[in-house]
Amino acid sequence: EQFTRCLEELTPREHEVMDLVVAGRHNREIAEELGISPRTVEVHKARMMAKLDADNIPQLVRICLEIGTKGR
Repeated sequence: EQFTRCLEELTPREHEVMDLVVAGRHNREIAEELGISPRTVEVHKARMMAKLDADNIPQLVRICLEIGTKGR
């Protein structure tokens, strides 16, 4: 599936950010957990969303749940 191929294009950090976004974490919480700045989280999130062609977070969550990945 196209989404699965797109997942393979994500960097390890983008995967981490995606997992935490899908889990409902906010940028500041993600930044604290990963030891990076909230701005860096925003950059990773924007790149990840673009690679996955997701327009918003609810769409990303739906896609992840539909294919049973829950972020992976």
